[in-house]
Amino acid sequence: MLTVAYLISFLVAMTILLFMITYGEGYSINQVLLAVVIVIGNGGYLAMSVSENLQQAILATQLTYTIGLFAAMLLFVNITEIYKVRLPGWLLCLMYAVQFGLYVCTSSIGRMGIWYTNVEYHKMGEIVYLEKEYGPLHTVYIVTIYLYFLLLILTSAGVIKGRRKISSQDATAIFFLEFITIAVYVAERLVGLRIDLFPFVINFCEILLLIPITKLNTYSLTSNNELVRNRLENEGYIFFDRKLRFMGGNQKAFEFFPELSEWDLEKKIPGSGGRFNTYLRQPLYKFIENEEENISTGSFTMKDTKMSYRIGFIKNRSGVNQGYIIELDAGRISE
Repeated sequence: MLTVAYLISFLVAMTILLFMITYGEGYSINQVLLAVVIVIGNGGYLAMSVSENLQQAILATQLTYTIGLFAAMLLFVNITEIYKVRLPGWLLCLMYAVQFGLYVCTSSIGRMGIWYTNVEYHKMGEIVYLEKEYGPLHTVYIVTIYLYFLLLILTSAGVIKGRRKISSQDATAIFFLEFITIAVYVAERLVGLRIDLFPFVINFCEILLLIPITKLNTYSLTSNNELVRNRLENEGYIFFDRKLRFMGGNQKAFEFFPELSEWDLEKKIPGSGGRFNTYLRQPLYKFIENEEENISTGSFTMKDTKMSYRIGFIKNRSGVNQGYIIELDAGRISE
């Protein structure tokens, strides 16, 4: 019966992942990673329930640690995305590096004493469990879990402030999933249950988390791919790097300025000739010279078409300038 329960939990997790990949639009990499981690972890619990010896149980346990090591961190990252709390790129990289480093250390189980100093295989009826004594790095793992639990609470409480306002229903759902996750984890550690309830709880919390995520994606311009595609088809975009080398453009930009098709990628703008040099070269240079401006707008008339342009920076996640973008929108002049 317990194996059947773990199988159902695994199938639920797999269904969620397949839905996000196949039908869901706008899900971030961290949201998909959470689903992947939960699938792998649930597979580990299922494998653990049917293991027949210590080696099989150790391999299954290593899989279950994908949930233990990454789920709390990814819950925190996903909730910061919902609340629009900006995490610096270096911090995200550090968080992933620490958790991956700890996960690699789980490969020492049964070989070295850094994760478990001692481990024994036991089976009582349907219940399979490992009796273990924890090593120093397992203590570090526990500390990271409680750290992310604390960060989850601080984010939802508004101590770590973001820019997005969410509905009271969504805020309640997020608080409830945090409470359930933390309560079950702490209770299991205190009581010392032989049956691990966490895979069932994390599945439930993932479903609960998908409610505000799906809602925000549905009513978000950046996540609505159809609107973005329509805009890309009707507006032109031209890209340059920080050294003003041509880095490409979309089809509409090539229609507006046919000479772009003759330009070499990652080369400087040709010195003369063409519509671009006539209408956009000087506005682009002027924008670059005036470093205090974040955006420059203007318009010009090209034959029977009035063209509006918008020049801005291309910045990475850390806000560092990577180059320049020119956005073009054309409107035909009425006769």
